[in-house]
Amino acid sequence: MDIIVIEDLWKVYKNGVEALRGISLTVKEGEVFSFLGPNGAGKTTTIKILSCILKPTKGKVVVAGYNVPKECKKVREIVSVVPQEFQGFSDLTVKENIEYFAKLYGVRDVEDIIESLDLKEHLNKKFRELSGGLKRRVAIACGLVGNPKIVYLDEPTVGLDPKSRRNIWEIIKSLKSKGITVFLATHYLDEAEKLADRVAVIYKGKIVKISTPSELINEFKKESLEEAYLELMKQLEGEEE
Repeated sequence: MDIIVIEDLWKVYKNGVEALRGISLTVKEGEVFSFLGPNGAGKTTTIKILSCILKPTKGKVVVAGYNVPKECKKVREIVSVVPQEFQGFSDLTVKENIEYFAKLYGVRDVEDIIESLDLKEHLNKKFRELSGGLKRRVAIACGLVGNPKIVYLDEPTVGLDPKSRRNIWEIIKSLKSKGITVFLATHYLDEAEKLADRVAVIYKGKIVKISTPSELINEFKKESLEEAYLELMKQLEGEEE
């Protein structure tokens, strides 16, 4: 079942910049769907439209059966966005941050979330005192307290050390195991190769490829998704010359 359906989606800003130029894609319920592309390609704009932060200029967007932007109130109840730069409350503790977001969703018990993200020993630490990896785990915890059906992760491991990155990977795998759909925007191709069921490559506001990581690797006869992606970028840039 498709939990996200996008057809001919455009986003044109007031200054005339076409951030999205007629993209179409579907995301299946319970899959990890990775969105790849260079900076400025339209990844974050797409996530903002899917999560009702931005309105589309035109096109069809359906999230879990609800139309965007007409039924955004319903959409917001079932989706969660974990942005690249999560702004936690710096002077509040880990527990206080999580409880604050829980209250917004009307949730009382956050013990399961705290335990699943291995945050128990850090509950009384101030958010500003945390490492980058721990801040990301708290960000994901705050995003999960509302029991979302879909989680949008925008560059969740950027700037993290290898161990912290792997911790986040395990969290993403656990979300999938619970049937939660994960929409993952990332620059790390090894991340997408290991985690994603399918990947979509966006370039200058257009979808240029949708496939599984292995299909993309085989198509370009490469050893890794990163090598295949770089070859695709090379071809696209060559077509513009």
